[in-house]
Amino acid sequence: MPFAGLSLCECLFFLGHDPFTGRARVGRNLLDIGLSGAVLADLLFHQRITLDHGTVVLTGRYDIGEPVADRALALVVGETDQHGARDWVEYLRELIFDSVVETLAVRQLVTPKEKRGMFKLTLSYQPTELRIASEPRARVRSAMLGRTTCDLPTAVLAHLAWTIGLDDICDPDLTRREAADWIEQSRAKIVDPMAGVLSAVESAVAADVYGGNRG
Repeated sequence: MPFAGLSLCECLFFLGHDPFTGRARVGRNLLDIGLSGAVLADLLFHQRITLDHGTVVLTGRYDIGEPVADRALALVVGETDQHGARDWVEYLRELIFDSVVETLAVRQLVTPKEKRGMFKLTLSYQPTELRIASEPRARVRSAMLGRTTCDLPTAVLAHLAWTIGLDDICDPDLTRREAADWIEQSRAKIVDPMAGVLSAVESAVAADVYGGNRG
């Protein structure tokens, strides 16, 4: 796992929810896109896929022991045609959230809770261990503040979080402009094929926010 005990996808899930209440900190549509990109990044880190001019290419068929990534890998293995990273992001976003929740619940890292109001049902995903739920944020924050070296997994996680709107990780220590400068500078650490995955996520987010979503 790129992060000790957690996949990149699981880290982004925890970043997308309050570590105390388990409530979402970003819209579900955007989080789904980010999680889809994160699971593709997990497969890249484990050398199960690569990108060839933006197209996802299978490089290994064996499970890596991470349930969410292994389910995504099975879908890639079972697909007879090759598709672009953006296509996979759009496809996986319909499946990824429930897969992550199920995995974290089985590992007893979150407890899904429902709260019924008069007009709507509110869902939260209460972490069972604050230390684990807070670790992804602490790691990104430490790198952004220059306290630790920013490695590739941390840079990728920071970029995914920033792209889907989780841009307050360093508040109030850094202004948004300073944080944006750090994001831009750290992008130099991310080269293809990983850069291609981030570009696919950025494209999907832009389509969701500004329109033009393919579907």
